[in-house]
Amino acid sequence: MPTSTVTGRVPEDLRTQIDEIAKAEKRSISNVVEMALECFVRQYTELHPQFKEDILSGLSQMDAGEVAPYERG
Repeated sequence: MPTSTVTGRVPEDLRTQIDEIAKAEKRSISNVVEMALECFVRQYTELHPQFKEDILSGLSQMDAGEVAPYERG
């Protein structure tokens, strides 16, 4: 698969953690960053829309008075 270079800045402590993960996993820093970005994009595209849909549904139910009060038991 063709690749592309992405440049970004991260806090020093995050960079240290990335370095430690790469060393522990015997991976390149580029590979660790790529895996992290893939995970973020997957979560954003798969989980985020459902979460948003659930929130909007709950707000709609509240507006319609269809929400039962929460009770601790």
